[in-house]
Amino acid sequence: MSVVLDLSNTAHCRSATGVQRVTRQLHAALNEVGAAPQAIIYDPYAQRWRSPDTRERALLAPAAAENPGASRSEIWTLGQRLRGLLRLGGEPDWAKLRSASFLAPEIFSAGVFSNYAPLRAKLGGPAAAVFHDAVALRFPKLSPPANVLRTENYLRELATFDGVAPNSEASRADLLEQWARLGVREPPPVEAIPLGVTPPAAPVPPPCADNNRLGAMILSVGSIEGRKNHLALLEAAEALWREGRHFRLILAGLPRPETAAEALRLAAALQSAGRPLQMTGAISDRRLEELYARCRFTVYPSLYEGFGLPVAESLLRSRPCVCGSGGALAEVAPGGGCLVVPEPTSPQLAAALRALLDDDALHARLCAEAARRPFPTWADYARRLTTWLATLPRRARA
Repeated sequence: MSVVLDLSNTAHCRSATGVQRVTRQLHAALNEVGAAPQAIIYDPYAQRWRSPDTRERALLAPAAAENPGASRSEIWTLGQRLRGLLRLGGEPDWAKLRSASFLAPEIFSAGVFSNYAPLRAKLGGPAAAVFHDAVALRFPKLSPPANVLRTENYLRELATFDGVAPNSEASRADLLEQWARLGVREPPPVEAIPLGVTPPAAPVPPPCADNNRLGAMILSVGSIEGRKNHLALLEAAEALWREGRHFRLILAGLPRPETAAEALRLAAALQSAGRPLQMTGAISDRRLEELYARCRFTVYPSLYEGFGLPVAESLLRSRPCVCGSGGALAEVAPGGGCLVVPEPTSPQLAAALRALLDDDALHARLCAEAARRPFPTWADYARRLTTWLATLPRRARA
């Protein structure tokens, strides 16, 4: 089965946030399972679809996460712009792709979507999209206003596909709920397909207390933005530091000041006061693996998730995780290894952190539970996605 993938955004984005990680891993896994993926890019300067160039191919590989950028924005080099204006660059072999299916794994822009119709007309197979979450609509006050408006239009655009694959049952329910609210009368088939999880490149050593003067390391992985709830986490950490507990807190992820300004101000104040708090910003996968290997446990204070990859990645490395149960976290947390707080408020987070710092028996039990957790690989995800894609009939185009 041949699959055409729109990778227009990831091919020009050096960040390694969730959507980019999913897209790169899926692209590689489709090759692994023999799905013959054909990556294509919409070039706004050439105003046409084309094959990726050398630079774009490098950004599509999972190895791009070893040198992540600090911006989520697309970057088009001067050379790429000039080649586009001159309409240079490889043309896909449309004749060979006549029977191919189409897959949109990214959160595509309105401009890219407006060029899907002529693209899909060239392909004989069904068209499907991966759906990540509708968090911007669920928490509009914690999202940039532009994201809220774009998400509504994006959901309407998703309804024109032959099928949509949310990455969790929670995302599936959100999508159907939002479609009903938006008046979508004949939605396409929707199949929840959980994401794969990247295993560690090498065996991860057992966690230890790290007996230096700063105590154990607690790691939190994820973009620093409003709905990720870092403000409550920082307030919880400060409460424990005031109690005299010794631990380090590492926040690994890109900051988004437009929705996390209050959390970032508190983080700066805590650092100025000498608290053992570190913020890594953009971080490579290699550095992230080092932090997983050194931490005692992780904490993911997010209010709501479409999937929650950092929780699964922590468990796969035998590291317990403190987390809430909003959205898909209620799917990934059960099964062992997580200390779930009913509501991720600062008092509840402080109590959970205190328990895993102080109670060695609890910590050991959760480590053992985490080590036994099975998770699908990206190859498993790619196989299930393409198997489902092959069952979809082409619907009449709106």
